[in-house]
Amino acid sequence: MQNIIDKLLAKNPNAEIILAGMQVPPNLGQEYTKEFQTLYPDLAETNDLRLIPLIMNKLGGSQSLIQGDGIHPTPEGHEVIAETVWDVLKPVL
Repeated sequence: MQNIIDKLLAKNPNAEIILAGMQVPPNLGQEYTKEFQTLYPDLAETNDLRLIPLIMNKLGGSQSLIQGDGIHPTPEGHEVIAETVWDVLKPVL
């Protein structure tokens, strides 16, 4: 991801980047899950970027917002995600 940020900023130094953080399911292993949790905050801090810490944070525990697999959002959940992104994106635009 750092390479992507570097390439974008090399082509457009004034680009405003917003990172939308997420988590991985714990079944991918404790070590990987822990490392993944720090990825987005570390990138945001290193590059002085805006960060949506957990893009799906407002979905937690709601059966109407998360599909039966317990991981993926429903259409209603996607609407909540869009609102979460818009809260950060709107002031940039």
